[in-house]
Amino acid sequence: MRLCWQFFILLPTLLCALVLPTTARAMDIAIVLSQSGGAHRVFAETLRVVATGIPHTLRDAGSVDTGVNPERLRQADLIIAVGARATQEVLPGVKKPVLSVLVSRAQYQSLSESYPDAVYAAMVLDHPASRHMRLASIVAPNIKQIGLLVGPDSVELEQGFVAAAADAGVRLTPRRVGSQEELLPQLEQLLQVSDALLMIPDPLVASQAAARTILLTSYRYRKPILAYSQAYVQAGALAAVFSAPDDVARDLADWLRSKSPANLQKGTELQPQRFSVAVNRQVARALGMDVPSDEILAERVAGGARR
Repeated sequence: MRLCWQFFILLPTLLCALVLPTTARAMDIAIVLSQSGGAHRVFAETLRVVATGIPHTLRDAGSVDTGVNPERLRQADLIIAVGARATQEVLPGVKKPVLSVLVSRAQYQSLSESYPDAVYAAMVLDHPASRHMRLASIVAPNIKQIGLLVGPDSVELEQGFVAAAADAGVRLTPRRVGSQEELLPQLEQLLQVSDALLMIPDPLVASQAAARTILLTSYRYRKPILAYSQAYVQAGALAAVFSAPDDVARDLADWLRSKSPANLQKGTELQPQRFSVAVNRQVARALGMDVPSDEILAERVAGGARR
């Protein structure tokens, strides 16, 4: 009789344990920055503001340039590594799941290959081909043919961009570049048959030396460049769609509010939801192009559904 009474006392607790999802538990999350300043600091400060109300505890675990706190890493259930350097720093020495942010798909794939046993995932910076093509069609609606330089690490993306261009009513001409020596001749051939050039962040064609060659040659041919970063636009590209640090921070906060952190799987690649646009107005004027404001442009690229 006594055992039966105790069972009924414990029954509500047992039922709650069965009904409540185990993924709802609060987690201890350590955040490691590649550098304490710049874009990584902007990301961290924005995350601190927008992550209010999440069910987890976010802890600062330092940065590569000022020192990483190993005790924080040991205590964490999940490590957020901000940038490739932070990821490279934490992956060799931890057994905990690691999520990279502010990394490109190429960086993520390279780190995954270097640490095949790690429980490693990433929220990549690379935007879908359809978003790039929407930007192109809005910024330069008269463009009918766009050239695309494809390096060794972006060959698998080629068909996706060709299909997205066709959906946008534009013809895409890809040219594969296997070495730095091939860059200039392939670029010149591409510019001769294209109305504009689309750049994607392949390591071979995205190096500083390659970017300088591409910008100067495109300027000589008077062909606009559509790029993937604000820095590229500042250097002379016409326009870009990209993830700013605060865009990534807000995307990460949304993900942390979901049940996904407790179920993070090795090899997960999270796509950017929010985005920013940038236009080099001086380049637009030089090319005689009338480009909408950044705000209007962003709304139209998002199809009116920008967050």
